Amino acid sequence: MTEERRHKWLKVALQIQLLSVFWTLVEALIGGFAANRSGSLAVSAFSVDSAIELISGLTLLLRFVLEFWSPSTEQDEKSSVPERFATGVVALCLFGLAAFIAWKSGQAFAVRQPLHVSTIGLCLAAVSSVVSPWLASVKRRVGVSLHSRALIGDAACTMTCAYMAWVLLLGLGMQTFFGFWWVDPLAALGILYFVLREAWDSFDALRTGTPHVHGAGEHHHH
Repeated sequence: MTEERRHKWLKVALQIQLLSVFWTLVEALIGGFAANRSGSLAVSAFSVDSAIELISGLTLLLRFVLEFWSPSTEQDEKSSVPERFATGVVALCLFGLAAFIAWKSGQAFAVRQPLHVSTIGLCLAAVSSVVSPWLASVKRRVGVSLHSRALIGDAACTMTCAYMAWVLLLGLGMQTFFGFWWVDPLAALGILYFVLREAWDSFDALRTGTPHVHGAGEHHHH
């Protein structure tokens, strides 16, 4: 990739990260407010997911800002350190999210507490179920183009947010119409496979320093 082309991709990466950080901040704040009002476990989990994603998003934003403003002759050397640091933060955030989902789901099964319907949370989940997959797709495409393990890993965080939005919609819907309290924690446990797989991939990339990230190859064909 030429220096000019990489610079253009870095600009796109900066733009998508700024948009992502703004959106996850909105999710965390509105989700937290909705969870506090309704007492919904699902909405609370969704809000925490957004907060974790915000941390990794801010870290990546810093990484791309540093590289974007670095002299071209020093770009590669300077980008490697923030790149690996960002990859590590993403891995930690994903592991933290997995632990949170497992703990909260187990707690929900133990107490058998029904979901508390939250109109605000439902609307937020509906919007996020559309916005998050789009953000994840763009992040992955840009990440593959820049050979950025950290950005591809962060795309996994964003896709997990989309999965949780779908889970929230399904859980609230089935609780409202059928009274199936167990749907939400059961579906949340299903997300663990995706979260842990991507967390281990990011951790392995951090440990070995190799550019390979699970699932990256298939996107080269798009």
